[in-house]
Amino acid sequence: MTDETKHIREQELIASAVRGDKDAFGELVVLYESMVYNIIVGEIGRCEDAYDVSQEVFFKAYRSIRKFRGDCKFSTWLYRISINACMDFLRSSSRKKHISLSEYDEEDTYERQTAIPDDPANGPEMRSEKKDEAELVWRAIESLNPIHKRIIILRDIDGYSYDEIAEMLDLEEGTVKSRINRARKAIKEYLEKRNFF
Repeated sequence: MTDETKHIREQELIASAVRGDKDAFGELVVLYESMVYNIIVGEIGRCEDAYDVSQEVFFKAYRSIRKFRGDCKFSTWLYRISINACMDFLRSSSRKKHISLSEYDEEDTYERQTAIPDDPANGPEMRSEKKDEAELVWRAIESLNPIHKRIIILRDIDGYSYDEIAEMLDLEEGTVKSRINRARKAIKEYLEKRNFF
Protein backbone atom coordinates (compact mmCIF):
# COMPACT_ATOMS: atom_id res chain seq x y z
CA MET A 1 0.00 0.00 0.00
CA THR A 2 1.48 3.35 -1.05
CA ASP A 3 1.59 6.40 1.20
CA GLU A 4 -1.05 8.05 -0.98
CA THR A 5 -3.34 5.01 -0.67
CA LYS A 6 -2.83 4.97 3.12
CA HIS A 7 -3.65 8.67 3.28
CA ILE A 8 -6.83 8.22 1.24
CA ARG A 9 -7.89 5.26 3.41
CA GLU A 10 -7.24 7.27 6.57
CA GLN A 11 -9.35 10.15 5.25
CA GLU A 12 -12.17 7.73 4.49
CA LEU A 13 -11.96 6.29 8.01
CA ILE A 14 -11.99 9.77 9.56
CA ALA A 15 -15.01 10.82 7.49
CA SER A 16 -16.85 7.63 8.48
CA ALA A 17 -15.93 8.05 12.15
CA VAL A 18 -17.18 11.65 12.11
CA ARG A 19 -20.51 10.29 10.80
CA GLY A 20 -20.64 7.92 13.79
CA ASP A 21 -19.14 4.72 12.35
CA LYS A 22 -17.66 2.91 15.39
CA ASP A 23 -15.82 0.36 13.24
CA ALA A 24 -14.05 3.13 11.33
CA PHE A 25 -13.01 4.73 14.61
CA GLY A 26 -11.75 1.32 15.77
CA GLU A 27 -9.53 1.14 12.69
CA LEU A 28 -8.17 4.60 13.50
CA VAL A 29 -7.36 3.37 17.00
CA VAL A 30 -5.36 0.50 15.51
CA LEU A 31 -3.47 2.93 13.25
CA TYR A 32 -2.57 5.32 16.08
CA GLU A 33 -2.41 3.24 19.27
CA SER A 34 1.37 2.86 19.10
CA MET A 35 1.94 6.58 18.55
CA VAL A 36 -0.37 7.53 21.43
CA TYR A 37 1.17 4.96 23.78
CA ASN A 38 4.72 6.10 22.98
CA ILE A 39 3.83 9.76 23.52
CA ILE A 40 2.26 8.95 26.88
CA VAL A 41 5.11 6.71 28.05
CA GLY A 42 7.49 9.54 27.17
CA GLU A 43 5.45 12.00 29.23
CA ILE A 44 4.42 10.02 32.31
CA GLY A 45 6.62 6.94 32.44
CA ARG A 46 4.99 3.83 33.84
CA CYS A 47 3.53 1.36 31.33
CA GLU A 48 0.45 0.54 33.38
CA ASP A 49 -0.41 4.25 33.68
CA ALA A 50 0.38 4.83 29.99
CA TYR A 51 -2.07 2.12 29.01
CA ASP A 52 -4.83 3.68 31.15
CA VAL A 53 -4.16 7.17 29.81
CA SER A 54 -4.11 5.80 26.23
CA GLN A 55 -7.60 4.43 26.79
CA GLU A 56 -8.69 7.83 28.07
CA VAL A 57 -7.20 9.55 25.00
CA PHE A 58 -9.18 7.36 22.62
CA PHE A 59 -12.32 7.78 24.70
CA LYS A 60 -11.93 11.58 24.52
CA ALA A 61 -11.16 11.40 20.80
CA TYR A 62 -14.25 9.27 20.19
CA ARG A 63 -16.46 11.69 22.14
CA SER A 64 -15.16 14.69 20.21
CA ILE A 65 -14.51 13.19 16.73
CA ARG A 66 -17.43 15.15 15.29
CA LYS A 67 -15.56 18.36 16.16
CA PHE A 68 -12.58 17.33 14.03
CA ARG A 69 -12.71 19.65 11.02
CA GLY A 70 -9.53 18.63 9.25
CA ASP A 71 -7.77 21.99 9.71
CA CYS A 72 -4.79 19.96 10.96
CA LYS A 73 -3.73 16.36 10.44
CA PHE A 74 -5.55 13.73 12.47
CA SER A 75 -2.21 12.72 14.05
CA THR A 76 -1.71 16.33 15.22
CA TRP A 77 -5.19 16.46 16.70
CA LEU A 78 -4.63 13.14 18.49
CA TYR A 79 -1.19 14.26 19.68
CA ARG A 80 -2.70 17.33 21.35
CA ILE A 81 -5.39 15.22 23.05
CA SER A 82 -2.61 12.88 24.26
CA ILE A 83 -0.52 15.70 25.74
CA ASN A 84 -3.58 17.22 27.44
CA ALA A 85 -4.51 13.81 28.87
CA CYS A 86 -0.97 13.44 30.24
CA MET A 87 -1.16 16.86 31.92
CA ASP A 88 -4.55 15.96 33.40
CA PHE A 89 -3.16 12.65 34.68
CA LEU A 90 -0.09 14.26 36.23
CA ARG A 91 -2.19 16.98 37.87
CA SER A 92 -4.72 14.51 39.25
CA SER A 93 -1.94 12.30 40.57
CA SER A 94 -0.29 15.30 42.25
CA ARG A 95 2.95 14.40 40.54
CA LYS A 96 5.33 17.29 40.40
CA LYS A 97 8.22 15.57 38.67
CA HIS A 98 8.62 13.11 35.86
CA ILE A 99 8.99 9.48 36.98
CA SER A 100 12.48 8.17 36.37
CA LEU A 101 13.17 4.78 34.86
CA SER A 102 15.39 4.03 37.85
CA GLU A 103 12.28 4.01 40.07
CA TYR A 104 10.67 1.14 38.13
CA ASP A 105 10.38 -2.45 39.17
CA GLU A 106 12.01 -4.80 36.69
CA GLU A 107 8.64 -5.95 35.32
CA ASP A 108 7.46 -2.36 34.82
CA THR A 109 9.85 -1.15 32.12
CA TYR A 110 9.04 0.02 28.62
CA GLU A 111 7.54 -3.26 27.44
CA ARG A 112 6.62 -2.24 23.90
CA GLN A 113 9.89 -0.52 23.10
CA THR A 114 12.26 -3.04 24.69
CA ALA A 115 10.56 -6.18 23.37
CA ILE A 116 13.14 -8.36 21.62
CA PRO A 117 11.85 -10.37 18.64
CA ASP A 118 11.70 -14.12 19.23
CA ASP A 119 14.47 -15.22 16.89
CA PRO A 120 15.72 -18.81 17.26
CA ALA A 121 19.22 -17.50 16.44
CA ASN A 122 19.07 -15.35 19.57
CA GLY A 123 19.89 -17.47 22.59
CA PRO A 124 18.93 -16.40 26.12
CA GLU A 125 22.21 -14.51 26.58
CA MET A 126 21.77 -12.59 23.31
CA ARG A 127 18.14 -11.68 24.16
CA SER A 128 19.18 -10.54 27.63
CA GLU A 129 22.00 -8.42 26.20
CA LYS A 130 19.70 -6.83 23.61
CA LYS A 131 17.10 -6.08 26.27
CA ASP A 132 19.77 -4.42 28.43
CA GLU A 133 20.88 -2.33 25.45
CA ALA A 134 17.30 -1.27 24.67
CA GLU A 135 16.72 -0.28 28.29
CA LEU A 136 19.93 1.78 28.29
CA VAL A 137 18.78 3.60 25.15
CA TRP A 138 15.47 4.36 26.89
CA ARG A 139 17.35 5.68 29.91
CA ALA A 140 19.20 7.99 27.54
CA ILE A 141 15.89 9.18 26.07
CA GLU A 142 14.51 9.61 29.60
CA SER A 143 17.44 11.91 30.43
CA LEU A 144 16.45 14.41 27.71
CA ASN A 145 14.46 17.54 28.43
CA PRO A 146 10.73 17.14 27.65
CA ILE A 147 10.67 18.79 24.21
CA HIS A 148 13.71 16.85 22.97
CA LYS A 149 12.20 13.64 24.31
CA ARG A 150 8.90 14.30 22.50
CA ILE A 151 10.67 15.05 19.24
CA ILE A 152 12.91 11.95 19.41
CA ILE A 153 9.96 9.69 20.17
CA LEU A 154 7.91 11.14 17.32
CA ARG A 155 10.77 10.97 14.81
CA ASP A 156 12.95 7.99 15.71
CA ILE A 157 10.39 5.70 17.32
CA ASP A 158 7.09 6.57 15.64
CA GLY A 159 8.67 7.58 12.32
CA TYR A 160 6.90 10.87 11.70
CA SER A 161 8.38 13.27 9.14
CA TYR A 162 9.90 16.62 10.08
CA ASP A 163 6.92 18.55 8.72
CA GLU A 164 4.43 16.33 10.59
CA ILE A 165 6.33 16.88 13.85
CA ALA A 166 6.51 20.61 13.16
CA GLU A 167 2.72 20.69 12.79
CA MET A 168 2.13 18.58 15.91
CA LEU A 169 4.38 20.72 18.08
CA ASP A 170 3.62 24.04 16.36
CA LEU A 171 7.28 24.62 15.49
CA GLU A 172 9.21 25.57 12.38
CA GLU A 173 10.61 22.58 10.50
CA GLY A 174 14.16 23.94 10.89
CA THR A 175 13.65 24.11 14.67
CA VAL A 176 12.50 20.49 14.69
CA LYS A 177 15.61 19.39 12.75
CA SER A 178 18.00 21.28 15.03
CA ARG A 179 16.32 19.92 18.18
CA ILE A 180 16.46 16.38 16.82
CA ASN A 181 20.18 16.84 16.14
CA ARG A 182 20.76 18.15 19.68
CA ALA A 183 18.70 15.30 21.17
CA ARG A 184 20.61 12.67 19.19
CA LYS A 185 23.91 14.23 20.25
CA ALA A 186 22.81 14.16 23.91
CA ILE A 187 21.76 10.50 23.60
CA LYS A 188 25.09 9.61 21.99
CA GLU A 189 27.02 11.36 24.78
CA TYR A 190 24.92 9.61 27.42
CA LEU A 191 25.60 6.22 25.84
CA GLU A 192 29.34 6.90 25.30
CA LYS A 193 29.71 7.70 29.02
CA ARG A 194 28.27 4.27 29.76
CA ASN A 195 30.55 2.49 27.25
CA PHE A 196 27.62 1.56 25.00
CA PHE A 197 29.66 1.84 21.79
